[in-house]
Amino acid sequence: MKTVDLLIIHGIVITMQGQGTGIVNDGAVAVQGSTIRAVGETAELRKEYDGHRVIDATDKVVMPGLIDCHSHSSLGIARGTAQDIDNWLYKGMFPIQANLDDDATQIGSLIEIAESVLNGTTTIGDYGDRSELVLQNHRKVGNRCVMTELIHEMPADIYRYDPMETFPFDPGVGEAKFAATRRMVQTWHGSGRITCMVGPQAANMCSLELLRELYEYARKEGLDIHIHVSQSHRENIQCEKRYGLRAIPFLEKNGLLGPQVLAAHISHAQPEEVRTMARHGCRMVLCSNCMALINGTVPPAAEYMEMGGVVGLGTDQAPGNNRNNMFLEMKVGDLLNKCKAASGTVFPAWQMLRLGTIESARALGMADQIGSLEVGKKADLIILDLLHPHMTPIILSPVRNIVPNLIYSADGREVETVIVDGQVIVDGGELTNLNLKDAIHHANEAGKRFSNRMESFEGLNDVPLAQWTKAGLY
Repeated sequence: MKTVDLLIIHGIVITMQGQGTGIVNDGAVAVQGSTIRAVGETAELRKEYDGHRVIDATDKVVMPGLIDCHSHSSLGIARGTAQDIDNWLYKGMFPIQANLDDDATQIGSLIEIAESVLNGTTTIGDYGDRSELVLQNHRKVGNRCVMTELIHEMPADIYRYDPMETFPFDPGVGEAKFAATRRMVQTWHGSGRITCMVGPQAANMCSLELLRELYEYARKEGLDIHIHVSQSHRENIQCEKRYGLRAIPFLEKNGLLGPQVLAAHISHAQPEEVRTMARHGCRMVLCSNCMALINGTVPPAAEYMEMGGVVGLGTDQAPGNNRNNMFLEMKVGDLLNKCKAASGTVFPAWQMLRLGTIESARALGMADQIGSLEVGKKADLIILDLLHPHMTPIILSPVRNIVPNLIYSADGREVETVIVDGQVIVDGGELTNLNLKDAIHHANEAGKRFSNRMESFEGLNDVPLAQWTKAGLY
């Protein structure tokens, strides 16, 4: 009898192996150190293994942790401040973002990360400013992170410009942000659970010279590119005015598409442009809640997969989504695509669960490490309690209802255990490395300071939510 660090028994184990979900009705998982030692039937593993800690997962699901490919946790303090408007960036996010400082970024990021992990996310593809502060939060909570420092050359007062026109690039901004990326990579890349990518914000927000420099740096360092692509009609208009081409043709012409590219959204791409992205092997991130809320669009994820492209899921950010919850992302993404296609057959539940796990791992280039429960992979997994009214009854045959209920019924409250690298970071529904009540208190205090700065910021005069608040609508 071998003794492992952790043995989970009698669970409904969703391995995500094979083409479907690979369910074992009475399954077990053995964990030694940071890796999975064995997966299979409880009766078989019990013959060979005991555990220093044994978890009885009767009436519970054991599955890979959810993977959020695209998140901006640095914007967390601005949750709920840029909703229900057109021109979300210029009349919502840009003026509000101008008031973020280190204090607001750090505590807002921590709250977003805590929310994500409590709802079963084990890996976060984080993308934003002040990566040093943000990465300290990821290390503190204990989740896995693929971090990208956001790089652009936009002027500080970008919110003043006409969104349908080009704006002047500020090379000093780009240089400073590129320097922050180099520091991040040197300090953090490959450090425990942290890896890094290089992040030009978008084709219309960086000069061609900077884009080429960033891609070359990524090539030399063996890093992938994380970039927003065709995320709005404004991006395409600005690229046309500046270069005579829409965003995707511009990137293709300059050799800036390929398997190293993780492309967020492509929500405003034309059909031929979508085919171009797939043909070049770019990986797509679908952020359904955010794109629906800020643009009223449904990105072409189903079409992209039909073309052979890899698609992962992301939550994006709190000012344009409000939640960092992958269960909601899977459900809304599923429903919106069904409505778009006018067909209930699009994105069956099993396929959407794959997008939230193993396909998102593929999108991040980490499918050999995470995304499924397999021997030798990282021990990143979650345990969900099914004994909730909305998850009842548990039916295993002749029709198994577990996966449909995970996609269409679950909302994250079912998550009771989260394990990353073999370490339990949520136990009994509570974070083990963070006092959540204290963090929430500090976030509310930081929110007050953030609000005070905005009160005296003249750039908010034209922000619709500020006007509506004065009018008593909000």
